[in-house]
Amino acid sequence: MRHWGIKNTVIGLLVVIGAAFTSTAGTTAATAAPAPTTSVMSAPLAGRFTVNAVLEGAVLTLTNVKRVAVGCRPLRLNLDLRQAARKHSYLMGRNRVMSHQLSGEPRLGRRVTLAGYTGWRKVAENIAAGFSTARLVVRAWWNSPSHRRNITDCSLREIGIGVVPYGGRIWWTQDFGRR
Repeated sequence: MRHWGIKNTVIGLLVVIGAAFTSTAGTTAATAAPAPTTSVMSAPLAGRFTVNAVLEGAVLTLTNVKRVAVGCRPLRLNLDLRQAARKHSYLMGRNRVMSHQLSGEPRLGRRVTLAGYTGWRKVAENIAAGFSTARLVVRAWWNSPSHRRNITDCSLREIGIGVVPYGGRIWWTQDFGRR
């Protein structure tokens, strides 16, 4: 595990930096860097919705800290998985329902494929709603055996994270994948 020491230190610093940005962004801020909004990529959802890219980055950092601590490689951000996660978070918010599969929505495998994540061998998902910070949502996932299993599955290599403020709540999705 010695080779992870430097990465752990760097990741720890990123958590501190991410926490500083998160606290300055506020819990209800609908900020997104670099782009303040993202287009929804399907015809039924034509329009735009707001994402919080600062919180998405903090979730990635905190998730990777947990993975490195158990001996897994850090996850790499995948833009197709991120698109699927953002869209799912938006749909949960719009429908005011936290669910892995909303009415009329394809199952996870089909959702990530439609978002462009093709050739995958394994996918998994964590969802949440209402948490105000990345630290709180990652802690909740960590304390849930099924969610922790996804985070600590060393065979998963990539992740997309969607954090969407909608209807006075924040909706969270982690989509994991392995090609």
